[in-house]
Amino acid sequence: MLVEEFLAPKILIVSGKGGVGKTTVAAALALVAARSGRKVCLAEVDRKGTLPRLFGGRELNYKPAQLAPGVWGMNIVPEDALGEYLEVQYRMKRVSKVFSSTHFVDYITTAAPGLKDILVLGKIWYLEQGRQGGRSPQDFDTIIVDAPAAGHMLTFLSAPMGLSDALRVGPVRRQSDWLVEMLRDPARSRVHLVTLPEEMPVSETIETSEAITHKIGLNPGAVFANAVYQPLLTTSEVSALDEVMSDNDPRELRIRAAEVALRLDGEDLEALVGYARFLEARRSIQTKHLRALKRGVQDPVLELPFLFSAGLALPDIETLADVMEEKVAAL
Repeated sequence: MLVEEFLAPKILIVSGKGGVGKTTVAAALALVAARSGRKVCLAEVDRKGTLPRLFGGRELNYKPAQLAPGVWGMNIVPEDALGEYLEVQYRMKRVSKVFSSTHFVDYITTAAPGLKDILVLGKIWYLEQGRQGGRSPQDFDTIIVDAPAAGHMLTFLSAPMGLSDALRVGPVRRQSDWLVEMLRDPARSRVHLVTLPEEMPVSETIETSEAITHKIGLNPGAVFANAVYQPLLTTSEVSALDEVMSDNDPRELRIRAAEVALRLDGEDLEALVGYARFLEARRSIQTKHLRALKRGVQDPVLELPFLFSAGLALPDIETLADVMEEKVAAL
């Protein structure tokens, strides 16, 4: 598959169970899109503040700020979205700040559950339409939404459907219908899920994928299996290490190490073999869960490598973007 085809919808929504690395995957996807010449908006909606740390930039706010060449980031919060809505739709610029205070938004969203999600999705609609609407002068080619974790994501994405069903007529009903059309149109939006090759995340991802398609009628994209251990040694190499250690005569291994300027003692060799065995065991467990994932979803599963980094930063995101491009090209 061509990268252009993979990125065809303007809105790419990325979600997954908390802790699986969905923000990291969203950031890598943004770099892939930017490399293809697109102007990308990477929107955070949960106030975590992870994106600036990944790109080494400052804290994001409601106004898009450039994070990397071709990539802008922003934080969509309901308070600012409500202020912009009142200003654009009803020309209430003077009072929009009063009505969009945190306390007021909390008050009205308690009375109308789901309204916060509607406000956030409304801003995404404005971005898609290229509306100048107040505070977003850029016209983006691709909008990547770092959506809430999977537990809230289904509620988040189905909020316009609930409001559209509840209201018969009026401007709010009409605007809810616009959001429903945006989310359900395969030419406009797609939902990518992120998981880890572990039992609980895989099980939840399979359930979420089913719900996305059959319960709320959205368009599934790829499933990214994140943090997959790559083969360090072949099976024969592990067996050779086992044989060397069982004979208690690791001289050949020491000689080979010395050839590359490594000096290994007995403890080093035991640690090396132990680590190789650990990785093989972990990879074996992950392989079992990856098989279950591929059986449970109909969408393509793209495996991303585990990165042995103390803290992820832009070079790591670039590495994931490289792998992502290779995996997409192989589809």
